[in-house]
Amino acid sequence: MNFDLENLSSFAGWERLAETGMAFGTNLVAALAIFFVGRWIAARLVILMKAALTRAKVDRTLVSFLGNVANVGLLILIIIAALGKLGIPTTSVTALIGGAGLAVALSLKDQLSNFAAGALIILFRPFKVGDYIKVNGFEGFVSEIKMVQTALSTPDNEEVILPNSVVMSNCIVNRSSMPLCRVQVVVGVDYACDLKAAKAAVLKAATEHPLCVQTQGKEAVTYITNLADSAIEITLWAWTNEADLGAFRFGLNEQVVENLRAANINIPFPQRDVHIIQQQ
Repeated sequence: MNFDLENLSSFAGWERLAETGMAFGTNLVAALAIFFVGRWIAARLVILMKAALTRAKVDRTLVSFLGNVANVGLLILIIIAALGKLGIPTTSVTALIGGAGLAVALSLKDQLSNFAAGALIILFRPFKVGDYIKVNGFEGFVSEIKMVQTALSTPDNEEVILPNSVVMSNCIVNRSSMPLCRVQVVVGVDYACDLKAAKAAVLKAATEHPLCVQTQGKEAVTYITNLADSAIEITLWAWTNEADLGAFRFGLNEQVVENLRAANINIPFPQRDVHIIQQQ
C-alpha cells in the first residue's frame, strides 16, 4: 500500500513538472515570437520614419541619428514585453534599465549636450556647410557639421573643431546669410585740404571699383565721422557680394590712397605742436 502511494506521489510530481515545462515552453515560444515579430515591425517603422524625414528634406545626419534612437527605444520596449511574457517582473527590469540609462547619461552628459546641440543645428540651420561664420572668438568657413562637433576652415588654412554645445551656447554671426556685405574704410585727411574734393576722391575709389555693388538702399556713401587731433576722418561705406568681400576690402584701401595722392590731398601723420617758453 505504501509502495502505491509513493508511486502516485511521484507521478503527480512529474505531472506538475510536465505542466510547468509545457507552460514555460509555451511562454518561451510566445516571448521569442514577440521578440522577432516585434523586431520586424520595429525595423519597418524605422524605415518608414526615415523615408518620411527624407521626404521632408531633413538633414541626412539627423535622419540617421533619429533612426538609431527610435531603433534602440523600440528594442527596449520589445525586450521588456518578451521578458514579461516569460513571467519576469517588468517593473524591476524597467527600473534597472532606467538606472543604467541614468548612469550612462550622467557619465556622458557633455557628449549628450553636444548631440542635442547638433540636432538643433541640423534642424534649425543657423548655418550650413560653406557659410562663413564667427562664433566663440573663431571665424572661418564651415567645412563639416557632425552630431557632436562643427569644423571651421580659417582664412589661415587652419581647421578649428568646435563642440556643438559651445556653438549653440554662443552668439553666431553668419556672414553668408546675406548676399551683400558692407565694407567700411576710415581715412584721415589734412585739416587744410579741400574737404569736398577729399570726399569725392574717397567715394570714387568705391564707385569705380569693379566689385562694388550699388542697389537702392545700398549705395556707396561717405561721411565726416571724426575731427581727430591730426586729421579729419572720412568714413566710406560700400557694398559688395559676400564672396568678393576680401578682395574688395583690400583693393578699396589701396585705391583710396591712390585717389587722395592723385588729388594732392595729404594723409597726415599724428603730430603735436610743442611750444618752448624761455624764461628771462
